[in-house]
Amino acid sequence: MIHSLLDADDLARLVEWEYAVAAPVRVSLLNRGFNDTYLVTDVEGDRRVLRVYNRGKYWIRSESDFRFELDLLEHLAAAGLDVIRPYQRTVGDRLGRLTAPEGERCFALFTHAPGAPLYEGTLTAEQWRKFGSGIARMHLEMDAFQTGHDRYHLDERILVERPLVSLARYAESGQAAADLAELGRLGRRLTDEFHRLRAIRGAYGIIHADLHRGNTNVDGDGRFVTFDFDHCGFGLRAYDLVTLYRGPDAPDEDRDRWAAVLAGYQQVRPLSPAEVAGFPVLAACRAMWDIGDWLAAADRTGDAWVTEALITKLLGDVRRAAK
Repeated sequence: MIHSLLDADDLARLVEWEYAVAAPVRVSLLNRGFNDTYLVTDVEGDRRVLRVYNRGKYWIRSESDFRFELDLLEHLAAAGLDVIRPYQRTVGDRLGRLTAPEGERCFALFTHAPGAPLYEGTLTAEQWRKFGSGIARMHLEMDAFQTGHDRYHLDERILVERPLVSLARYAESGQAAADLAELGRLGRRLTDEFHRLRAIRGAYGIIHADLHRGNTNVDGDGRFVTFDFDHCGFGLRAYDLVTLYRGPDAPDEDRDRWAAVLAGYQQVRPLSPAEVAGFPVLAACRAMWDIGDWLAAADRTGDAWVTEALITKLLGDVRRAAK
């Protein structure tokens, strides 16, 4: 399958044509991953971010999925949440289409998130509590979101079953096959726990779904801005916190950070005791999903990192989390 990297000068002309920006603009590649992301700087020095969506992503079924994301961001921003916001094109639509060697690709332009990623700085406990409170407020606003578009569900099929199927071709030795078989048995336990958590009133709804510390920036005034809603969909609300979850064996600094985030969240939107007790299960699901997610992009990013040792490590991580 072809995955083209578009010319930056061509994209600059596209932005000038499609959006009300101060021309000329400069476009430079920020990163390649599940999409191609570019920094756009206009003649006045103002910055924006252009995303050119990749084709063939497992969670995107139609153009409606893209529009769900853009509508959600507009809703959250209008409600006063600190998230990036999509720009309207001059024709009035937020979603555009361009022709690439592999076929039509969609694109959107977003506001730029100021500051630096959370993983680069040292935040106080109060700042982490504020971050947790912000996630809770985001979930409350997501409850009020309405759109005519649909989006996928981050369910046991995506979290557990798909990663196991994707890993099967890499389990060539007897030991790797045995490890994968045990992962399958543990996966069935995780699925049962997922269903139990989903049955809790209010536990399931729209989520960011990839809320790691690289997808939120904090500026010098302590303002958090969350971005990259590309994986957003329907799932367990507690899953949005699990990237910061640390168990009792974690270093003190990590556990203190987690305690502050959870306390901030609970202050705004309390979780049930069962949801709090379910974080180890969600951590195991996240570990499996993460590998399956990157394997879905292996035709673009490669798969040399997938070894039998990785399967063994994943098994160890899931065992510890699923105790």
